Amino acid sequence: MKKSSIGNMMLGMGIGVGSAALYMNIKNGNMRRIVRKMNSAKTKAISDLEDMM
Repeated sequence: MKKSSIGNMMLGMGIGVGSAALYMNIKNGNMRRIVRKMNSAKTKAISDLEDMM
């Protein structure tokens, strides 16, 4: 019983820290840059795949 409550506390803290970091990144505009990079990489991978076919 005690072990699971500690685990839940750690999980809650982890989620809180993660979402705070994510919020700061979105606020600073880093997230937009990362998303743009991922999208361009995805379109490049798709076009490479089409070229191979």
